[in-house]
Amino acid sequence: MSEITLHLGDCLEYLRTMEAGSVDAVVTDPPYGIGFKYATHIDTTEKYGEWIWEIISLAESKCNPGSPIFVFQSMLNCRKFSEWFPRDYRIYAAAKNFVQMRPIEMQFSFDPVIVWWKDGERWSAGTNSKDFFVANTSPSSRIGLNNVEGHPCPRPLDQMRMIIEQWVSPDTTVFDPFMGSGTTGVACIQTVRNFIGCEIDPTYFAIAEKRIKEAQLQMRMEI
Repeated sequence: MSEITLHLGDCLEYLRTMEAGSVDAVVTDPPYGIGFKYATHIDTTEKYGEWIWEIISLAESKCNPGSPIFVFQSMLNCRKFSEWFPRDYRIYAAAKNFVQMRPIEMQFSFDPVIVWWKDGERWSAGTNSKDFFVANTSPSSRIGLNNVEGHPCPRPLDQMRMIIEQWVSPDTTVFDPFMGSGTTGVACIQTVRNFIGCEIDPTYFAIAEKRIKEAQLQMRMEI
Protein backbone atom coordinates (compact mmCIF):
# COMPACT_ATOMS: atom_id res chain seq x y z
CA MET A 1 0.00 0.00 0.00
CA SER A 2 1.08 3.57 -0.67
CA GLU A 3 2.34 5.78 2.15
CA ILE A 4 0.42 9.07 2.15
CA THR A 5 1.31 12.37 3.83
CA LEU A 6 -1.05 15.35 3.47
CA HIS A 7 -0.29 18.85 4.73
CA LEU A 8 -2.80 21.69 5.04
CA GLY A 9 -0.84 24.92 4.77
CA ASP A 10 1.79 26.83 2.83
CA CYS A 11 3.91 24.46 0.72
CA LEU A 12 6.96 26.73 0.99
CA GLU A 13 6.93 26.50 4.77
CA TYR A 14 6.52 22.72 4.57
CA LEU A 15 9.35 22.39 2.05
CA ARG A 16 11.73 24.10 4.42
CA THR A 17 11.16 21.28 6.92
CA MET A 18 11.83 18.47 4.43
CA GLU A 19 15.16 16.71 4.18
CA ALA A 20 17.10 16.37 0.94
CA GLY A 21 16.38 13.03 -0.70
CA SER A 22 12.83 12.90 0.67
CA VAL A 23 11.15 12.46 -2.72
CA ASP A 24 11.72 10.87 -6.13
CA ALA A 25 9.53 13.06 -8.33
CA VAL A 26 7.68 16.38 -8.36
CA VAL A 27 4.39 16.30 -10.27
CA THR A 28 2.29 19.42 -9.80
CA ASP A 29 -0.37 21.61 -11.39
CA PRO A 30 0.12 25.03 -9.75
CA PRO A 31 -1.68 28.31 -10.39
CA TYR A 32 -0.49 29.76 -13.71
CA GLY A 33 -0.36 33.50 -13.04
CA ILE A 34 -3.13 34.21 -15.56
CA GLY A 35 -5.73 35.86 -13.32
CA PHE A 36 -7.79 32.72 -12.63
CA LYS A 37 -10.40 33.21 -9.90
CA TYR A 38 -9.47 30.89 -7.04
CA ALA A 39 -11.27 30.98 -3.70
CA THR A 40 -8.21 32.06 -1.70
CA HIS A 41 -5.17 32.44 -3.99
CA ILE A 42 -4.61 35.70 -5.91
CA ASP A 43 -3.47 34.44 -9.31
CA THR A 44 -1.62 37.53 -10.47
CA THR A 45 1.10 37.71 -13.12
CA GLU A 46 3.09 40.16 -11.00
CA LYS A 47 6.27 38.43 -9.75
CA TYR A 48 4.77 35.05 -10.68
CA GLY A 49 8.05 33.73 -12.05
CA GLU A 50 9.94 34.50 -8.85
CA TRP A 51 7.19 33.00 -6.73
CA ILE A 52 6.83 29.72 -8.63
CA TRP A 53 10.57 29.18 -9.09
CA GLU A 54 11.29 29.60 -5.38
CA ILE A 55 8.88 26.75 -4.68
CA ILE A 56 9.84 24.46 -7.56
CA SER A 57 13.59 24.89 -7.13
CA LEU A 58 13.29 24.15 -3.42
CA ALA A 59 11.20 21.07 -4.21
CA GLU A 60 13.85 19.99 -6.70
CA SER A 61 16.50 20.25 -3.98
CA LYS A 62 14.58 17.69 -1.91
CA CYS A 63 14.61 15.17 -4.78
CA ASN A 64 16.93 12.22 -5.22
CA PRO A 65 19.25 12.12 -8.26
CA GLY A 66 17.47 11.31 -11.51
CA SER A 67 14.08 12.53 -10.26
CA PRO A 68 11.63 13.92 -12.85
CA ILE A 69 10.03 17.35 -12.39
CA PHE A 70 6.64 17.92 -14.08
CA VAL A 71 5.17 21.43 -13.76
CA PHE A 72 1.91 22.18 -15.57
CA GLN A 73 1.65 25.65 -17.13
CA SER A 74 -0.49 27.74 -19.48
CA MET A 75 0.12 28.44 -23.17
CA LEU A 76 -0.68 32.09 -22.40
CA ASN A 77 2.76 32.39 -20.79
CA CYS A 78 4.86 30.16 -23.06
CA ARG A 79 7.26 32.94 -24.05
CA LYS A 80 8.24 33.30 -20.38
CA PHE A 81 9.00 29.67 -19.61
CA SER A 82 12.75 29.96 -20.23
CA GLU A 83 12.91 32.91 -17.85
CA TRP A 84 10.82 31.27 -15.15
CA PHE A 85 12.32 27.75 -15.34
CA PRO A 86 16.08 28.01 -15.91
CA ARG A 87 16.64 24.34 -16.65
CA ASP A 88 17.28 22.23 -19.75
CA TYR A 89 13.58 21.38 -19.96
CA ARG A 90 11.30 19.97 -22.63
CA ILE A 91 7.55 20.27 -23.16
CA TYR A 92 5.10 17.47 -22.43
CA ALA A 93 1.74 18.02 -24.14
CA ALA A 94 -1.16 17.36 -21.78
CA ALA A 95 -3.73 17.17 -24.57
CA LYS A 96 -7.52 17.07 -24.35
CA ASN A 97 -10.10 15.10 -26.28
CA PHE A 98 -12.70 17.80 -25.59
CA VAL A 99 -11.71 21.43 -26.12
CA GLN A 100 -13.58 24.45 -24.80
CA MET A 101 -14.24 26.57 -27.90
CA ARG A 102 -13.41 30.24 -27.53
CA PRO A 103 -13.80 33.13 -30.01
CA ILE A 104 -10.08 33.08 -30.90
CA GLU A 105 -8.09 32.22 -34.03
CA MET A 106 -6.56 28.99 -32.59
CA GLN A 107 -8.02 26.88 -29.80
CA PHE A 108 -6.00 25.68 -26.79
CA SER A 109 -6.08 21.90 -27.16
CA PHE A 110 -3.24 21.02 -24.79
CA ASP A 111 -1.60 22.30 -21.63
CA PRO A 112 2.19 22.60 -21.78
CA VAL A 113 4.02 20.80 -18.98
CA ILE A 114 7.57 21.88 -18.22
CA VAL A 115 9.63 18.70 -17.71
CA TRP A 116 13.22 18.06 -16.73
CA TRP A 117 15.19 15.51 -14.74
CA LYS A 118 17.56 16.14 -11.87
CA ASP A 119 21.08 14.95 -12.65
CA GLY A 120 21.41 11.21 -12.12
CA GLU A 121 20.12 7.93 -13.50
CA ARG A 122 16.64 8.31 -14.98
CA TRP A 123 13.83 5.74 -14.85
CA SER A 124 11.17 5.11 -17.48
CA ALA A 125 8.66 2.31 -17.92
CA GLY A 126 9.18 2.74 -21.64
CA THR A 127 5.84 1.15 -22.53
CA ASN A 128 4.14 4.40 -23.56
CA SER A 129 6.73 7.07 -22.88
CA LYS A 130 5.55 9.51 -25.55
CA ASP A 131 5.76 13.25 -24.91
CA PHE A 132 1.98 13.66 -25.08
CA PHE A 133 -1.21 12.12 -23.72
CA VAL A 134 -4.81 12.81 -24.71
CA ALA A 135 -6.87 12.97 -21.54
CA ASN A 136 -10.59 12.26 -21.33
CA THR A 137 -11.89 15.79 -20.71
CA SER A 138 -15.32 15.48 -22.29
CA PRO A 139 -18.31 16.56 -20.17
CA SER A 140 -19.38 12.93 -19.83
CA SER A 141 -16.10 12.13 -18.05
CA ARG A 142 -17.28 14.21 -15.11
CA ILE A 143 -19.43 11.22 -14.22
CA GLY A 144 -16.87 8.59 -13.31
CA LEU A 145 -13.17 8.75 -14.21
CA ASN A 146 -12.53 12.48 -13.87
CA ASN A 147 -15.41 13.53 -11.65
CA VAL A 148 -14.49 16.07 -8.96
CA GLU A 149 -17.10 18.16 -7.20
CA GLY A 150 -16.16 21.49 -5.62
CA HIS A 151 -12.92 22.28 -7.45
CA PRO A 152 -12.86 24.67 -10.44
CA CYS A 153 -10.09 23.01 -12.47
CA PRO A 154 -9.27 19.41 -11.49
CA ARG A 155 -6.57 17.66 -13.50
CA PRO A 156 -7.77 14.53 -15.38
CA LEU A 157 -6.94 11.38 -13.45
CA ASP A 158 -6.05 9.35 -16.54
CA GLN A 159 -3.42 11.95 -17.48
CA MET A 160 -1.76 11.95 -14.07
CA ARG A 161 -1.74 8.16 -13.95
CA MET A 162 0.04 8.02 -17.28
CA ILE A 163 2.77 10.44 -16.14
CA ILE A 164 3.37 8.59 -12.88
CA GLU A 165 3.29 5.10 -14.42
CA GLN A 166 5.76 6.05 -17.15
CA TRP A 167 8.33 8.20 -15.33
CA VAL A 168 8.07 7.55 -11.59
CA SER A 169 9.65 4.31 -10.41
CA PRO A 170 7.28 1.97 -8.47
CA ASP A 171 7.31 2.21 -4.66
CA THR A 172 8.97 5.64 -4.68
CA THR A 173 7.60 9.00 -3.51
CA VAL A 174 5.88 11.76 -5.48
CA PHE A 175 5.61 15.29 -4.09
CA ASP A 176 2.88 17.73 -5.14
CA PRO A 177 3.22 21.19 -3.53
CA PHE A 178 -0.11 22.30 -5.09
CA MET A 179 -2.32 19.29 -4.37
CA GLY A 180 -5.64 20.93 -5.23
CA SER A 181 -8.34 18.26 -5.50
CA GLY A 182 -5.82 15.47 -4.91
CA THR A 183 -5.72 13.93 -8.37
CA THR A 184 -1.97 13.27 -8.23
CA GLY A 185 -2.41 11.54 -4.88
CA VAL A 186 -5.19 9.32 -6.21
CA ALA A 187 -3.02 8.40 -9.20
CA CYS A 188 -0.17 7.47 -6.83
CA ILE A 189 -2.43 5.20 -4.80
CA GLN A 190 -3.77 3.48 -7.90
CA THR A 191 -0.24 2.89 -9.22
CA VAL A 192 1.31 2.00 -5.83
CA ARG A 193 3.54 5.03 -5.39
CA ASN A 194 3.94 7.00 -2.16
CA PHE A 195 2.62 10.55 -2.05
CA ILE A 196 3.27 13.79 -0.19
CA GLY A 197 0.81 16.59 -0.92
CA CYS A 198 0.41 20.18 0.26
CA GLU A 199 -2.64 22.38 -0.15
CA ILE A 200 -3.19 25.82 1.37
CA ASP A 201 -6.95 26.10 0.72
CA PRO A 202 -8.93 24.21 3.41
CA THR A 203 -11.89 23.54 1.10
CA TYR A 204 -9.70 22.00 -1.60
CA PHE A 205 -7.72 20.12 1.06
CA ALA A 206 -10.92 18.51 2.34
CA ILE A 207 -11.83 17.43 -1.21
CA ALA A 208 -8.37 15.93 -1.72
CA GLU A 209 -8.39 14.18 1.65
CA LYS A 210 -11.78 12.61 0.92
CA ARG A 211 -10.79 11.44 -2.58
CA ILE A 212 -7.52 9.98 -1.35
CA LYS A 213 -9.20 8.10 1.51
CA GLU A 214 -11.74 6.68 -0.94
CA ALA A 215 -8.94 5.60 -3.29
CA GLN A 216 -7.14 3.88 -0.40
CA LEU A 217 -10.32 2.06 0.59
CA GLN A 218 -10.86 0.93 -2.98
CA MET A 219 -7.32 -0.45 -3.17
CA ARG A 220 -7.81 -2.39 0.08
CA MET A 221 -11.00 -3.92 -1.32
CA GLU A 222 -9.17 -5.03 -4.45
CA ILE A 223 -6.30 -6.72 -2.60
